[in-house]
Amino acid sequence: MRGSAFFEDVRQIDVMIGEYPTKSPTFYYDASYISAAFPARYRGLRELMPDPRYVPARLAPGLGVVAITCAENRDTDIGPYREVSISIPLNEPYFRANLPGRALMSARRLGQVHLFVRHMPVTSEVSLRGGVDFYSAPKFIAEIDFSEIDQQLRCRLAEGQEHILTLSGKRIPTPRSQRIDGFLHLWMDGQPQSAQFKIHQLQYGMSSRRGAAVLELAERHPIALELRRLLVSRKPLQYEYVPQSESILFGPEHQTPLLAQRWSQAIAAAREHHQVSG
Repeated sequence: MRGSAFFEDVRQIDVMIGEYPTKSPTFYYDASYISAAFPARYRGLRELMPDPRYVPARLAPGLGVVAITCAENRDTDIGPYREVSISIPLNEPYFRANLPGRALMSARRLGQVHLFVRHMPVTSEVSLRGGVDFYSAPKFIAEIDFSEIDQQLRCRLAEGQEHILTLSGKRIPTPRSQRIDGFLHLWMDGQPQSAQFKIHQLQYGMSSRRGAAVLELAERHPIALELRRLLVSRKPLQYEYVPQSESILFGPEHQTPLLAQRWSQAIAAAREHHQVSG
């Protein structure tokens, strides 16, 4: 929430994303999400990596993981919007022995998860532009609808009228809070890009029961077809329910000349905007 101690000591600067005045790092004051991790074919995951330094974490021989997260961002520096992230947990650092389960257990123990972001549909134009222009995030505008049926939260993702997937998860108990660091790995201007996403899960629940979440996939959409090829099972390895969280998205870590130019222009545009509006 606004005024939370979580955001103290993090300095922001004014930037413009298109015609939208905002700040960086981006603060997410109030959000909720459901997330589920599914076993996937390791060879297929490797084929999706744009660089050999991106190594999918091994779950077991021949298996890796795909994570699907549906978020409702109610109050942020770039306004309210909804988002679905389809990502692949990574073995980080990539040169460390990629033993089955090691990277995933280390992520839980350290509270640090490294993810290659494969798809990230959103409902907001400013989120789209900021993600694509400054991070090269694989975002596109989509229809993302949340509903609740029989104590189950349902997130339906569609592109236009074409259904992609629906993830349903139970309202399980949230007995604790915790902080985690998410490191989002992307591909920008021919080289690896990354950004830190610091999350304070104010209410957190986790379940390893196979029936805690249900994934439905469409028959024709390319993203659904990709998931059909990758996933070994649609029963989750792990399900997370976070009805309240706050987080900080920091800027991209690798400042190429082109990206530095974009940031310089965004900062200059924000100064001009404040002079005109002031």
